Amino acid sequence: MFSHYHLIPTDELAWSNLFPRRFLREEQEFEWIMTYRKLKNSAESNSPGDFLKEVSLHDVRLDPSSVQWRAQQTNLEYLLLLDVDSLVWSFRNTAGLPTPGTAYGGWEKPTCELRGHFVGHYLSATAHMWASTYNDGIGERMSAVVTALAACQEKMGTGYLSAFPSEQFDRFEAVKPVWAPYYTIHKIMAGLLDQYTLAGNKQALKMVTWMADYFYNRVQNVIAKYSLERHWLSLNEETGGMNDVLYRLFTVTNDSKHLLLAHLFDKPCFLGLLAVQADDISGFHANTHIPIVVGSQMRYEVTGDPLYKTIGTFFMDIVNSSHSYATGGTSVGEFWTDPKRLATTLETENEESCTTYNMLKVSRNLFRWTKEVAYADYYERALTNGVLSIQRGTEPGIMIYMLPLGHGVSKARSYHKWGTKFDSFWCCYGTGIESFSKLGDSIYFEEQGEVPSLYIIQYVSSSLNWKAGGTVINQKIDALSSWDPYLRATFTFSSETAGQLSTLNFRIPSWASSDGAKADLNGKKFKSTNSR
Repeated sequence: MFSHYHLIPTDELAWSNLFPRRFLREEQEFEWIMTYRKLKNSAESNSPGDFLKEVSLHDVRLDPSSVQWRAQQTNLEYLLLLDVDSLVWSFRNTAGLPTPGTAYGGWEKPTCELRGHFVGHYLSATAHMWASTYNDGIGERMSAVVTALAACQEKMGTGYLSAFPSEQFDRFEAVKPVWAPYYTIHKIMAGLLDQYTLAGNKQALKMVTWMADYFYNRVQNVIAKYSLERHWLSLNEETGGMNDVLYRLFTVTNDSKHLLLAHLFDKPCFLGLLAVQADDISGFHANTHIPIVVGSQMRYEVTGDPLYKTIGTFFMDIVNSSHSYATGGTSVGEFWTDPKRLATTLETENEESCTTYNMLKVSRNLFRWTKEVAYADYYERALTNGVLSIQRGTEPGIMIYMLPLGHGVSKARSYHKWGTKFDSFWCCYGTGIESFSKLGDSIYFEEQGEVPSLYIIQYVSSSLNWKAGGTVINQKIDALSSWDPYLRATFTFSSETAGQLSTLNFRIPSWASSDGAKADLNGKKFKSTNSR
């Protein structure tokens, strides 16, 4: 019913009609289209070099005095509690390999159609945790999981890798009921890619590339047997961030098949709404569609197509202005409701944790592109309220699914209540272990150049080995109290490179008075410049 919202690339269609017919291979036709896009966007789009660069997690360490470090440590303890044989039990069973140990329960039990999704999250979480801590136990476990999954993939011999049989994709492609098989595949592929990019595991890259080739062939077969429209129709099921992980994989492999497959997961009936700037997302399942926007942002970074920058910006604007609570979270019962009508939706099933996890990605990308402080403010608000709040104190493996916002309600009395260590494994457990493994990834950003610049956007006690600036920076935040209206941050710098010039940019939060912001450098006061 959303067919009228599909993007109609009429200019690309005209270019395609000029395609030399002596080119017979599909890859050459795709290269023809990409040539057009380069010509079209060369004068109007930013290159990736214009974006702020992420500071590597390997160079950031949280201070033990911080709330963030305690949350990270609680998560570390949980990741170390989980047994490798239990995690990969269903993968081995599907591959026809021996299955030592006992399978976990909840969404990972052998009869659950979504089984295997948490293992993908575990791969991503351990890769981020290893980069954040260099914990030996984490390194051993994540390597063991990759090795076990590699054996499963080799046994099946086609490139397919999952904890459930490929029959689920037969049902998916026939548009028959099945619970989100591509959602799980996205998690596995993203986890393997993170194992390569963050931990240097070359075997993981080989595995995810083989998976991409397998699914490229599956999707091509659907289009050849039925039509492209039939493929779009099948995407009405939740597919996670398949477009996102494939765009990311393309940046590593430069394989045009991976780029084409990413395009085929850019859900046009949703992105089309955003392209024409229609605030018409009410009734959509929130966490099905936010990852698609994240993927479209990656499409902008890869191709330079400004349409996808516009899509991400507009989406963030309407969610933040019309569909977000004061906490920064969004959704009720996992769905978006009528815009600007949130007061009547306050209950136990607000603000699904997964939606916050993904909205943080959207805002983070927008900040890197624009340097606009509003996106950093949103990041801080959503992270503080929607991520740091989902653990139960320092108990490893006890987290919530939703964040209740209704009057007099409780986390313990919501529909899902508090989860359990070994028998829940909800989607929000997966995003939860990822979030608490990368709490240091959005404190600092850098801008490279002859005089490098550092952007400090979150005030968290931590240290940064800023290699581009030749400086080690220590950030210390004084304990907060209700009677003190000030947040006090102290930064110390140590450098072994004499005469190295660099620029430091400190965010003045929206909740602070720019007139009241004060700064001293080596005991001397200087006036701040407000760049809100």
